[in-house]
Amino acid sequence: MTDKIIYHQADVLVVGGGAAGAMAAIRAKECGADVLLVDKSIFGASGCAALASGAYITYVPGDDIAFHLSGRGVLVNQTQAIKAIYATYDVLKILDGWGVRFVKENGEIWRGKGFGGAAASGGLAAGLIGGGTAMMKVVRKEALRRGVRVLNRTPITDLLTSDGQLPTAGHVIGAIGFSGREEEIHVCQAKSVLMCAGGFNFGYKRPGQNFAGMPLDITSDGVAMQLRAGAVMGNMAVGSKYLQSMEFCCAPGIEHFTTMGTGWVNQDGVDVMRRFGESETEFTRRLSLGHAVALEMLEGGTVFLDGSRLTPDKVRLLWDVIPIIMQTFDNAGYEITRDRIPYIPVNAATYGSSHGGGAVVNEKSETSLPGLFAAGASSDGMNISPNLNLSWCMVLGWWAGEHAANYAKRTSLQDVGKEQIAGLSQKSIKHLNGDGLTFNEVHSKAAQALIDLGVITTDEKITKARNVLRELLAVYDKVKAQDRHDLVKVIGLRNSLEALAVILRYLLHRQESRGSVINSDHPETDNQNWLTLTKSNMEPNGDLKLWDDPIPHEKFYLHYRPKPGKNMHPFFKVVGRQVDSQK
Repeated sequence: MTDKIIYHQADVLVVGGGAAGAMAAIRAKECGADVLLVDKSIFGASGCAALASGAYITYVPGDDIAFHLSGRGVLVNQTQAIKAIYATYDVLKILDGWGVRFVKENGEIWRGKGFGGAAASGGLAAGLIGGGTAMMKVVRKEALRRGVRVLNRTPITDLLTSDGQLPTAGHVIGAIGFSGREEEIHVCQAKSVLMCAGGFNFGYKRPGQNFAGMPLDITSDGVAMQLRAGAVMGNMAVGSKYLQSMEFCCAPGIEHFTTMGTGWVNQDGVDVMRRFGESETEFTRRLSLGHAVALEMLEGGTVFLDGSRLTPDKVRLLWDVIPIIMQTFDNAGYEITRDRIPYIPVNAATYGSSHGGGAVVNEKSETSLPGLFAAGASSDGMNISPNLNLSWCMVLGWWAGEHAANYAKRTSLQDVGKEQIAGLSQKSIKHLNGDGLTFNEVHSKAAQALIDLGVITTDEKITKARNVLRELLAVYDKVKAQDRHDLVKVIGLRNSLEALAVILRYLLHRQESRGSVINSDHPETDNQNWLTLTKSNMEPNGDLKLWDDPIPHEKFYLHYRPKPGKNMHPFFKVVGRQVDSQK
């Protein structure tokens, strides 16, 4: 190995510089910790937050808490969700105080008004002027002003452990990564590690593919690292819960579009939600839209964003809060009040950056591994919602930063074994000398398997897709990276395949359709057999252990309770029990 090894030490190591990571780093610094934040790109310009739709969903004193809870389903810890809902207002005031610009009316922060069942997808969203890009510039400046140290362009590849093993029977003592530009290996020793590296995703989509593209290069780094370390994982059964513009990789803009008078229509100009009014009482607008769009495409149609009813004032407001999306449309020649813009649903299991499927954390943001904390979409989100939007990621990061700092005060740095450093370094950089498939070849094979999986799944489709991913992983050690930039993509794609293989295992295990999961072999939402929290971890022999924990009813069901027994999933109430084909 010719790479230079550079050592770093910190009380708290934050992996990832998005919304959760930034807030965690600032809060840990406030609590007296020496904080190092490592980003595989540029802190403040990477991750979902920097490209976010300018929607900060927030509670304001006087709101109906039941409205904010609506649309989350029944696998939600309502006790913890209520704490998070209240905390969105606390963080809102913090951001406003730092200088983040919000749309205001008469001196008060404006919020887009939604309707029943819409709060969890944007019904009460404050508008960020300049979108997530402008917000993250302010947050980054605040972190640097407070003394958070930052290491950019350094993908973290694995966690370091006290026993030198992955999975570990010990505790987490740091992390290791490499420079995306220089011949350097970075070893980061820390008293506590806080994983905020985003959720699972199949990155680097091609135009027209049914994968999320915002951001284009988000993979599954945080989820995969925690899987390999043996952390208990949860909330990872995810189907199709996201819309994406067909031609572009920008955010979909659903939160603000749905509160300003736009709609989604089929090729005949008919509202696609006309058959899904009932699901609006059960799901978020984002999720119900996914169901409706999937049905239209199943029937052979195309779905479009229709902004013909937007007033000039609303158009100007959209340019203020989602400038990236509006500029993208404009650059392509679309005028939103005149032209219909095609949208597609994202394929099942392929996007979780707004989902919250990752390491199971307790109320102190602790994972099952001592020394490892998680927040945002790298965690299970404390089960506060099936969707983790910008504000909830920031709240979770804020909480986690404090807990990680407090843990660091009670422990000390530990030396990292040379064998562990050498082994994990070689595992990454060996791809520079690989003699197997290229990144593009592996990506194309995996993409086709996930395209075949589709939006409406079956057990057979899930099994076939999982087998393809496992076959690719079996030969992945030989995948060739052309240079260090390509190496970042190769490592990221491996993380995606590892995480997605586990997600598909969850989907096979839970034999039902629930929320975003639409499985025609199991069309019912089964509260008789599957009112459980499915969890997993990697055993020392590399096998995945999967089990179901009972739901603690006293914490989960304060305001509403699940329907007893089995009930047909809203999608199948509309289309019938069996779906034979997918177009």
